[in-house]
Amino acid sequence: MDNLNNQTSKPKRKKTVFIVILAILVILFGLFLYVGGYKMLKGLYDDWNTSRKAHEAIQQYNEFLDQYYKTLAEDTYGGKTPQETLDMFVVALEKGDIDLASKYFALDDNLSRKELSDNLKKLINDGRLSEILQILKNAEKSPKDLAGTNSFQFVTWNSDRTLVEHTIFMQFNRYSQVWKIEGF
Repeated sequence: MDNLNNQTSKPKRKKTVFIVILAILVILFGLFLYVGGYKMLKGLYDDWNTSRKAHEAIQQYNEFLDQYYKTLAEDTYGGKTPQETLDMFVVALEKGDIDLASKYFALDDNLSRKELSDNLKKLINDGRLSEILQILKNAEKSPKDLAGTNSFQFVTWNSDRTLVEHTIFMQFNRYSQVWKIEGF
C-alpha cells in the first residue's frame, strides 16, 4: 500500500514542482517587463525591422540599377563617332522617319526619349524640318575642347562667325559604345 501511495504522490509532486517553476517564470517575466524589458525588446524589434526595410530598399535599388544598365546597353542606335550619329540622324529626318530619328536621342534618367522626341515632332509639325536639316548639315565641331570626355558639341555660327547660334550636345553611351544626341 505504501508503494501505491508513493506512486500517486510522485505525479502530484511533479505537478506541484511544475506549477511552482511556471509561477516563478511568470513572476520573472513580469518583473522583466516591469523594469524595461518591453522597451528593450521593442527597441530590438524596431532595429531589426529598420534593418530589414533598408535591406529591401537596397535590393530594389540594385535591381533598378541592373535594369537601367541593361537598357543603356541595349540602346544601340547611334554611331561610333559623334559625326556618324549626326549623319544617321539627318538621313532619318530626310526620309521622314521620325521614330528612327528619335532613337538617336540619349535616354534620360527615366529611360525615356519622350521630351526630346516631343520637341522634335513639334518643330516638324510647325513646318521647321528644312530649317532643322539646314542647321544639322551646317554644324561643325565646337571650338570648346572636350577631349577626353564622353561629351561632344557641334555648333552653328551666325553669318560673321562671331556668335554661336545653335549647339548640338552629344553624349557617349559607354554601355552600348555609341554616341547619342543629348539635345539641340
